[in-house]
Amino acid sequence: MSATATRSATPVLSAGLQRVQAYLANLNDPAAWDPETLDAQRDQWDVALTPDEAALLAKVIEEGSTQLGKWSDSHEVLRWREITAPLAPIFARVHHVLENGVGIARIRNLPIRTSNADLDFDENLLWAVGAHLGQPVNQMGKGKLLARLQDNRDPRRGRDVRPEDTNEPLKHHTDGSDLLMLLCVRQAEQGGNSFISSSARVVQEIARRRPDLLPTLLEDYFPFDRNEEQPAGDDPYYLTRLCTVVADRISVRYSRELIDTAQSAPGAPQLTETQTELLDVFDEIAAEGGAEVDFRSGDLMIINNYSVLHGRSPFHDPADRVEGRLLLRLWLALSQARPLPFDFDRGVNTDGVGRGGTPYTHAK
Repeated sequence: MSATATRSATPVLSAGLQRVQAYLANLNDPAAWDPETLDAQRDQWDVALTPDEAALLAKVIEEGSTQLGKWSDSHEVLRWREITAPLAPIFARVHHVLENGVGIARIRNLPIRTSNADLDFDENLLWAVGAHLGQPVNQMGKGKLLARLQDNRDPRRGRDVRPEDTNEPLKHHTDGSDLLMLLCVRQAEQGGNSFISSSARVVQEIARRRPDLLPTLLEDYFPFDRNEEQPAGDDPYYLTRLCTVVADRISVRYSRELIDTAQSAPGAPQLTETQTELLDVFDEIAAEGGAEVDFRSGDLMIINNYSVLHGRSPFHDPADRVEGRLLLRLWLALSQARPLPFDFDRGVNTDGVGRGGTPYTHAK
């Protein structure tokens, strides 16, 4: 049965499904890459600091730490941007590829320190690089601007932790901010690589293969689980479209896990058969077009959440958990970023930034 026979009139259908299909399928979005295209453009997004650049960055971070202390003392951004100004051309290049290119960047050879005793230095380094790209936003309801990610499971206590704080694989998804920044302090003994896939490409492939699903992709609102991080009185889920196109830029918000768990949230709309089919098709195309990128100590992976999905392969740590895999994470509101519809921001706008992040559910 055709899409027009099973759905009432919608903007996509009334505009002409074939015209919408042709527009999306032929849209020249540089973030719509396949693995071969991504590899061919490696010189654009894979940035390796020279020894001199790494030494300069270490020097200015040490000086900044002396002047400003720890990033969390004041949440200062502008001063850190000034201190690291000698490396501004590198950050400008990264900004361009994130918003106007393939949507990812990897900076290698950062002068990180792998000992837990030196984590203040590493956190200041990540904060300073983030200051050149935008404004950090809250990651968790109780308040968290910079997070440490490691395998925190404790089988003796049956400790319940977030999926990112285990060694298990993470399915492809987007986070709730413009940018995701992941700094590798210590790599895993085995595994722990980043899986990435172009969500812009997924949208274009759906237009080519399953145009009947475009009204659902572009117009339906899907419930996302808020992981009990909603302000008092709000629903335990929020509604958002999966895809929007503004000024010829495809923007996607996607997490199959959060959509699935939201189905048990009180009052959440239940998925229709067509919506479930769309999610299955989305997952299939994302998996077939993905690439695995190794993640080593001193690497910083930066991802535009509206263009690129990310996940993680499972990993194995050494017996000494103190030496186990450790990442530092920032969520950023990107400077000079694309326009977004209100539902993509989840209506947060409570942290003075107005783009993404998790609303504070408790006093900071």
